[in-house]
Amino acid sequence: MQTPSENTDVKLDTLDEPSAHLIEENVALPEDTFNSYRSYILNEIARCKPLMIMFLIPVCLVLLITFFHDIKGILVFLVISLILSIIILLIGITAFVSETLNKGSIIKLLVEVITRKPAVGGKEWRIIAYNMNQYLFDHGIWHTPYYFFCEHRCHKFFKSLIKQTRSNAHLSSPTNGAENTQSNTPAKEVSNEMVKPYIFSSDPVLEAYLIKAAEIHKEAEFEYWRKQYPEVDLP
Repeated sequence: MQTPSENTDVKLDTLDEPSAHLIEENVALPEDTFNSYRSYILNEIARCKPLMIMFLIPVCLVLLITFFHDIKGILVFLVISLILSIIILLIGITAFVSETLNKGSIIKLLVEVITRKPAVGGKEWRIIAYNMNQYLFDHGIWHTPYYFFCEHRCHKFFKSLIKQTRSNAHLSSPTNGAENTQSNTPAKEVSNEMVKPYIFSSDPVLEAYLIKAAEIHKEAEFEYWRKQYPEVDLP
């Protein structure tokens, strides 16, 4: 259950946004700006100062090696430094590519899903991706307003959260541990706690938003496919 302060924060955050039709007219995602995904990645790397410094160090070392290649002692030192700098650069690139969102950003994404109830492949995911890109940039979480390349990657990231939630809920559910004793325990004596799925996060606020967003997403997908195939009479 959300506290009054949390409800206020969500309402204020929603009120600060322009109306939906205005957002739709001005939505521009990286896939619309860049010629390819490769050029997008290169731009993101170029705009990341730590990575650029890591890249410039090996370049400088290569130049120094060309100047001091005839001095054995210095050459050995420079070659070792070059190898280490390349390893550090690769680690930096790996960390850059795999960088994920913090709690506040994840909650922002979940609030967007709860508020907009996006359908499968609907324009709502473009708006959500656009809003998230602006949010991450405005709050200094990401160095460009291009975190999500397209609406599909934003949707995929959200589904990965839900998938991880369901997977961990299944693994950590106390019902798994109670299966062996269930036959000896009357069904009416099994408490609600015994059948409650546990979310991967120990944070109750994040857990509440995850559960709500998962429900909204499931309902939106069900409604979408029901409209796609109305001849199938589903309850």
